[in-house]
Amino acid sequence: MPRTPSLLAIAFLVVVLAAGCGSKSKATTASATTSTTSSSGGLVGTVGPGFTITLTNGGSAVKTLAPGTYKMTVNDKAATHNFHLFDPGVNQKTSVQGTGTFVWTVKLEKGSYTYQCDVHFASGMIGHFTVG
Repeated sequence: MPRTPSLLAIAFLVVVLAAGCGSKSKATTASATTSTTSSSGGLVGTVGPGFTITLTNGGSAVKTLAPGTYKMTVNDKAATHNFHLFDPGVNQKTSVQGTGTFVWTVKLEKGSYTYQCDVHFASGMIGHFTVG
């Protein structure tokens, strides 16, 4: 009896393929902001090459930060993931299909923030921190 793919497997494939069809402007937006202005010495976001996503400050995982303007270096190490930082006034992301190092300047205001891989956040590629 031949095996047929499940609807769930087909749906997953459609989502992955659709995520890889983003416009060029999204990748350009992610790398467009460059500055050396920083109130902390710099944040480092890393996604990939496996199913990992992290945000560190001075080598330690970020849980809380003071409000301010931060230089953030994002290392996107996988063409199957992206790094997306969002919430109060911030919406920066790399493209799913691209890789590279990006430098952003982000103004973090009081509130809760999320960083995630947009394709795999439901699989645990997500993190949160607060600014206050």
